[in-house]
Amino acid sequence: MKKFLPAVLILLFLSIESPYLRAQEAGEHSPAGETADESPIKTTWKWINLLILLGGIGYLLKKPALEFFETRRKEITSGLQRAKIAEEESARRMSGIERRLARMSEEIAAMRTQADAESAKEREKILEEARRDVERLVDQSRQEVDRIARGIERDIKAKIADAVVDRAGHTLETQMTEDDQKRVVVRFLSKV
Repeated sequence: MKKFLPAVLILLFLSIESPYLRAQEAGEHSPAGETADESPIKTTWKWINLLILLGGIGYLLKKPALEFFETRRKEITSGLQRAKIAEEESARRMSGIERRLARMSEEIAAMRTQADAESAKEREKILEEARRDVERLVDQSRQEVDRIARGIERDIKAKIADAVVDRAGHTLETQMTEDDQKRVVVRFLSKV
């Protein structure tokens, strides 16, 4: 209620005209209904009235205006602080992202180096396995060739031996006498 008391008093004061102004107004009107120009006192009173009205409005609006502007100042300040915090947070995040990107670049380079080393090792391993396979195949081929050569050699020796025996038998039959045959048999039996 105290809040509205000054406003009521100001409105009452403004609504009451001074008796002097009423007397002046009465004297200014001519009987024909024409009005004369306003007097300086009436003009001054209107200006005083306006100043009192504006002062009263200013007085009444001072506290809400101060509260509004204070609230607005606090909102703007807190908004600026939030923006500053958000900017710092984004800068911190950005630097974190940049550090991670730098680490990723290093990790990628390390992975590439490791992959190159592993591929070189794998290449050497594959080449070594291929060499061993080739050597194994060559050894198997040599063994197979040796086995076939021994078989062919045995066959040739057997054929040569058979041919020699056949030839010797044929020579013995044609050139050996019975006494020669007995001597060969006796010599053979003595060796055995």
